[in-house]
Amino acid sequence: MNRCPSCGHENNKAEMRCPECGSFYSKVAEIIDREAADEELHTFRGQCKRILHSGNIKQELLAEWERIKGGLSKKAKFALFVIFVFVFALVVSVL
Repeated sequence: MNRCPSCGHENNKAEMRCPECGSFYSKVAEIIDREAADEELHTFRGQCKRILHSGNIKQELLAEWERIKGGLSKKAKFALFVIFVFVFALVVSVL
C-alpha cells in the first residue's frame, strides 16, 4: 500500500503518482533526486561546483586533471599533445 507524502491518501495500486493530489510517491521522488544528483556529478557544471566548493581548489583541480588524464587513451593523449604543440608554435611564430 502506498501512502502519499503530500496528502496522506492511501492507494493499493502500483502507481507512481497520487490520484488525489498528483504528487510523486516517496520511492519515485528518491529515484528522481538520486538521478539528478548523479547527473550533476557528471556534468561540467557539477565538476566546477565541486571544485569551487572544495576547501583546497588547487588540490581539487589536480585531482580532476588526474581523473581526466586517466580516462584518455594513448592516441587521445598524443592528439592533445600535438594540438598544444601546434598552438604553441603558432603563438611563438607571431611573437
